[in-house]
Amino acid sequence: MPESVAHYLRYVQQLVSSSVSLAFKTQTNHTGCLAQQPRKCRFPLEDDRSDTITLSDGRRLGYAQYGSVTGKPIFHLHGLPGSRIEGAYYHDIGLRLGARIIAVDRPGIGLSSPNPDRRLLDFPKELEYLAQHLGLDEYAVVGVSGGGPYALACAAALPREKIRCVSIVCGLGPPDISMRGADLAHRVAFPYGWRYAPSFLTRWFWKLQPVGRIDLTDSQWLAMMLDPARLEATPVKDLGFMKDEDVLQVMLRSTRQAFSQGFDGVWRDGKVMCSHFGFRVEDIHSDLPVRLWYGKQDTFIPLIQGEQIAARLNGRAHLRVLDETHGSIFFNRREEVIEDILATMKKS
Repeated sequence: MPESVAHYLRYVQQLVSSSVSLAFKTQTNHTGCLAQQPRKCRFPLEDDRSDTITLSDGRRLGYAQYGSVTGKPIFHLHGLPGSRIEGAYYHDIGLRLGARIIAVDRPGIGLSSPNPDRRLLDFPKELEYLAQHLGLDEYAVVGVSGGGPYALACAAALPREKIRCVSIVCGLGPPDISMRGADLAHRVAFPYGWRYAPSFLTRWFWKLQPVGRIDLTDSQWLAMMLDPARLEATPVKDLGFMKDEDVLQVMLRSTRQAFSQGFDGVWRDGKVMCSHFGFRVEDIHSDLPVRLWYGKQDTFIPLIQGEQIAARLNGRAHLRVLDETHGSIFFNRREEVIEDILATMKKS
């Protein structure tokens, strides 16, 4: 086992005591207004927005649609862990701006069938199959966080006559790019942990993290996320959305979908995106607009990732560097991102 992986395992072990303590506190203290009086979420959570198609090999591909049904189509590629439910965050924005948000579950997640032998470049084929099913003549792609590698794959492999723009928001780049500026957990996990850790270890790790606590009731999970001790450790930039009960309801629903088929789908997703891409960033369509959004305060996927992607595209990408964290750049800038995509689609 590489020394860096052993380092990662030791780091995970150090998280156990604090995670178990938090879990115990959640189990024994989940009173209060939120737990007793859940209210209607301002984001759409209805199941009737979701659907599946059958791919050529018989597997199912799940997706959900938000925003304007007649708007410009934009595929949303979720984070890690994540699911199609993330698209709900764009719904009102899509209605206002005329964007049709199509959020897609990757294999083994949500409504999509597993594909244990998949590679990164298999995903653009599935997305193109969905685009044909929906009768789309043109579309854009936005990948957020763990959706970054899949967005880059789409930029390299989808038909140029169909794809009009690719936008990457705090997205992970190829595994040979430095993680300088990331915290210890992510500096080790992305280059080594996801690639080499066995599935049982990943399963154990996620069960210790709040996002993986699918054993809790909705009220217990929300109370855990809103625990004052937890919020005290939250970056100031993130407090606005981390205290927002509606944001958390979407996050909870998306998390439950991410792990709805067990933990292996998320493990496989991380392994694929952190392994060799099978293409070079330099090989992306030379005339395709690529928009990059990265935060100065991001310690999950640091700014150097965006800078190196932009450098490899040799001036063909537009890099925006903002005073945001990994979470805040999405929640604070998602309307700007959609506006930018729509404006770019008009020009391309």
